[in-house]
Amino acid sequence: MLPRLYYGGYFMVHTLYSVPGYVHLYRSLLRFYDRPSGELKEMLYLLNTANLDSFRHHHPHIHITESGPVAFCGWLDAQDCRPYRTEVQLYKSLLALKRGIDFDCIITSQREALQALRCVISNIEYRFYKAYGMEIEDKRTVYADCVYRLVPKEDEPSVCLMHDWIYLPNA
Repeated sequence: MLPRLYYGGYFMVHTLYSVPGYVHLYRSLLRFYDRPSGELKEMLYLLNTANLDSFRHHHPHIHITESGPVAFCGWLDAQDCRPYRTEVQLYKSLLALKRGIDFDCIITSQREALQALRCVISNIEYRFYKAYGMEIEDKRTVYADCVYRLVPKEDEPSVCLMHDWIYLPNA
């Protein structure tokens, strides 16, 4: 299932992300991306509301309840969701979230959060290339084996390179 489908000149947002997905994302950003907790919470809250607003715009017949910033940030701290194992999982989830937001359906603060998300994505791409000498989406990485959503599967790779994943004793 694609996160956005093209219909007559505009993209239709097709994915609504759950709070546990944002918790995985939050814990992973704390682990792999050096930013203050409060800054990450604010960005994720705005991205959550951007995803909800985008989905609501394209699916007006579906009723969606939105939490406030205090409740959302409380869930980020309280829910027990592990961080992603690798930067590849983080990267793929960030792409999924980005594509779950329609730029034309969001307000200025959400657009700024989306721009910050794009910067995080670019930074991860740069750091990955610097560390491994290849693009993160290269077929030699585990990119193809990671899911395109915020909640990871249990059996996703625990390493970044396919060669390492194939030769792990319990892979």
